[in-house]
Amino acid sequence: MDALYGHQSGITSLDCFQKERPVSTGRDRTARLWKLAEETHIIFRGGSQTSAADCMSVIKEDWFLTGHDDGYLSLWFAGKKKAIRTIRATFDPSDNNKSPMISSCDALKGSDLAATGSNDGFLRLWNVSTGNNNEERALEPLTKIPIHGFINGIRIGPKGTFCILGTGQEHRLGRWEKVPRAKNRVALVKLQDDCYDNAKFES
Repeated sequence: MDALYGHQSGITSLDCFQKERPVSTGRDRTARLWKLAEETHIIFRGGSQTSAADCMSVIKEDWFLTGHDDGYLSLWFAGKKKAIRTIRATFDPSDNNKSPMISSCDALKGSDLAATGSNDGFLRLWNVSTGNNNEERALEPLTKIPIHGFINGIRIGPKGTFCILGTGQEHRLGRWEKVPRAKNRVALVKLQDDCYDNAKFES
């Protein structure tokens, strides 16, 4: 039906909250919000020190998350060209200077619940605050659930009661690292009640 041009390198992820405004990330270290009706798009850059985003998820209208190959997680608002918040979201217990890459992420649409996956041994759940001012905007850890291997895909189920994960020995985009004894599988993870009971949902 149509082709949208803009990314200067391979596209790594794509998500949408409204049909006419998808968001994409690419190896060119940009995120782009596409306005299909106007045939235009907005470019978001993290700066020269920001690595490429391997995954992203739209939270609600004008808000989205990106997970990066240096282990950092960023929160974005369509009204700002730079990230609202960026935090280190993965950890290597054997090396404090190393952050395993974030290989997948998902957000429960219209809520404040998000999840990220990596090769650091955990599925991590986050509270995403998208307040009216900077003081009310934050990424806060809720809990972590042990998962062996690369978490290459995440989908949060209805009302945040469970997650479906795609896991494997290697990253879905390349063979940079390998997790010994990890299995290529689909995993169903039941989330604890206190992980989602306080989630704020939009009507």
